[in-house]
Amino acid sequence: MRVCRYFPRPRPGLMRRVNAQVPHRRPFHCAKAQFITIDDDGLPVASQTEIRIGEPHEAYVYIEPDISNAIRSSITRQTGMGLVQDLKKLSLDFNHKSLYFAHKAVPYPRLEITQNLPRQNTGDTSPATLWLSGNWHALTLDGTPDEDFERASRDSAEELKDTLEALKHT
Repeated sequence: MRVCRYFPRPRPGLMRRVNAQVPHRRPFHCAKAQFITIDDDGLPVASQTEIRIGEPHEAYVYIEPDISNAIRSSITRQTGMGLVQDLKKLSLDFNHKSLYFAHKAVPYPRLEITQNLPRQNTGDTSPATLWLSGNWHALTLDGTPDEDFERASRDSAEELKDTLEALKHT
């Protein structure tokens, strides 16, 4: 694996509000994953997609927004649940034996990766969050510094939204 890039440090004010273990920056690696979803006939369809993934001890994966939007749409369609949940994140599970992210209620869609992520409990699955904002959307295991990093970066973007919009008009 080659290192593709580092993420910048979140705003200093936010660092006081989150766990001190949140990294200031972190490398990620380019990799491939299998995205498997259900077609209109109810059959599984697989495609390869590019992802960004951390070091073996880190608990995050970045995916393209088209993939995460397809995940959200397919889960909503299959479960019949409306988007009454938070529109900026979706709860998933990571299966440590089979190395995939999926929703508890349905086996597909799923994102299969080639690298295991650190277990967060003694079971075969760990709760995860799909973050639905940003240029690349993130999958993080819950209760990890990587989850804190994503929350801090998204909170920072939300806080700066009005300021950035005002700067566009000056």
